[in-house]
Amino acid sequence: MSDTPQSGGTGSPVSTGPTATPTPFDDVAAQASAGIDAVVKLIPAFEPRHAETAQFVQRYQGFSIDSIRSTIAAVDANPELNAANKFDLEEAKSTLQFLDAFRPLIDQADEFRSNLRFTYFARKARVVAQVLQTYAIAKGIGRDPSSAGVAAHAKNIKRDLRHKAVKKPKPAPAPAPAPAPAPAPPQTPKQ
Repeated sequence: MSDTPQSGGTGSPVSTGPTATPTPFDDVAAQASAGIDAVVKLIPAFEPRHAETAQFVQRYQGFSIDSIRSTIAAVDANPELNAANKFDLEEAKSTLQFLDAFRPLIDQADEFRSNLRFTYFARKARVVAQVLQTYAIAKGIGRDPSSAGVAAHAKNIKRDLRHKAVKKPKPAPAPAPAPAPAPAPPQTPKQ
């Protein structure tokens, strides 16, 4: 049995818009979304990306975690560094524990995102390949005057295909070469 909605065999279109009856896929997506929300609530001090802090975070994300470790060791071993009150040793230790614990989860989430996107586009690609084959068949059948309905559907499919080709940016035109200086008129020696 298919998980996709079917028309009742009357030729009416299958409704997939916002007013459509929820499908089993809608239920799974809602459960997954609720699960993601639950995971977010588990993460201590979860901080959503925001334009006001993104630049600050980006400025410092390239530094090695080892710099945190070595600074913790330096401040721990040197009271004069700790007395400067420029490095919160407890926050740094806690952050290091957080980074070590959540790095594998970030990798797992990245892999999940990549594979979910691939699954999404692979399913779409398989059906679009069938759409193109059906469209080609419908165009052929639609040439017969007794198949005006098929011709109309072929026209609708063509309208909805709207393949968005990835356009390569046009290379900037090469600057025009500077005109060569005009030759100087020959000079005659003064007498």
